[in-house]
Amino acid sequence: MTHSEVIPQAPHVRLTQHPTARNAAVARTSLRAGTTIATIPALSTSLLPSEKGKRCDACHVLQADDLKLRRCSGCASFWYCGTACQSNAWKLHHKKLCKNYNAYAVSTEYQGLTPHDQVDALLLAQMVVQDGARWRATDGPERPGDSHATFMDLLKGPRADAFGLPLCLPKGAVATEATALAKELYSRFGNNNFIVHSHLNAYAHGVFPLASRLFNHSCVPNAACKYIIKPSEAVVMQVVALRNIAEGEEIAIPYLDPALPYQTRQDALESNYGFGCECRLCTFERDLHPVPAPPERGSQSLRDLEAALRSRVLGPGGSSVRIATSPGLFESLTTELRPVLHESYLPALSEAFSKTSHEGPYREAVETGLTLLALYVMIYPPNYPQIGLHALELAKTVWNLICTMGAELSEGETDVLERQTKAFLDIAESVLRNFGPEGDDGGPLEEIAVLSNLLSGAAA
Repeated sequence: MTHSEVIPQAPHVRLTQHPTARNAAVARTSLRAGTTIATIPALSTSLLPSEKGKRCDACHVLQADDLKLRRCSGCASFWYCGTACQSNAWKLHHKKLCKNYNAYAVSTEYQGLTPHDQVDALLLAQMVVQDGARWRATDGPERPGDSHATFMDLLKGPRADAFGLPLCLPKGAVATEATALAKELYSRFGNNNFIVHSHLNAYAHGVFPLASRLFNHSCVPNAACKYIIKPSEAVVMQVVALRNIAEGEEIAIPYLDPALPYQTRQDALESNYGFGCECRLCTFERDLHPVPAPPERGSQSLRDLEAALRSRVLGPGGSSVRIATSPGLFESLTTELRPVLHESYLPALSEAFSKTSHEGPYREAVETGLTLLALYVMIYPPNYPQIGLHALELAKTVWNLICTMGAELSEGETDVLERQTKAFLDIAESVLRNFGPEGDDGGPLEEIAVLSNLLSGAAA
């Protein structure tokens, strides 16, 4: 892939030199927030065990009242939404896996794998049994639009020699040839595969070679991946601009959650990809080391800390909420607020919000959720989808407070809470419309519309 080459699946991108990585994907022209930068079909995907029987194994559409999945009549272990998906999967790989799959799935070797590795083992088997001529034809220069060639052109991961997955092979397959191909493919798995998600809930693993070839990682990304699910069609990844991107600016995506603790991110990137990150967030957190632990949950010291965080990031309070429009808000973090970056803080805060938002008390849930929103806004770049999803959850929590308290609220209190709900819905809608429709039907954009209508009715 040359620097001047126009890439049909990513026409807004060109490759250029990078000081440490293989290349950098930069914008050919200035791009507005919400622009679809690349549209990349999957080379292969495999559902998580928890999703089997709930989704079509080919196109990933969910079973519904008006859509019943059909089991493969051979192995009874794969489900399809219709004859088109079943026929496509049969021709692509399932014909060669069907008869042996059940014995393979109950084998000691397969059962001894972690759930993550079980998914990758099936993903690998599907790729190995695809038309061998496609893999043999990958020798030579990379060809635009050829996903097999692009995959084989990817760099091998730091654990390239650690192949140990059992193979599901068809009868008559030459084990030595299949194993050799499997080793070549697997050497590129750990550092190039993607977790496929719907509304940020993981449900599959997938191979999208062009995305792996083009986009480097940043914990302060200006783009993010989403997945488009359509009946009887292969899942497609779209890379979306989170903010305006200047001509010549590198386009980077997150390989992991930027809200993970600094050392966790560094260890995962080094182990899976063979590099350490030196983005703005990592550089800032590295210089803070060691991060002081936060006060004990429930203490006045922690309440004061969280009030200061909310005020600094979101504004002084009330029904208006201020959201940063530029990345790097964490760089203005004062010394007394640094404990919120401790590895123990976010998990404890998330657990507290999850518990109170479902069980109450809802006033406490609103305050905890507002603190979590402040933390997300501080860490994540503008328009990061997690901000929008959490803002929606916070709006639903305030609405639950209004509905459960009812007559106990004064007219003034109700008015403030309704304006808070509207403010959180506005944040959610702005962020998630920028990200655009993705994943399963329904989802957060429809939830926003429903809650907005309820709020309008209550205010009428």
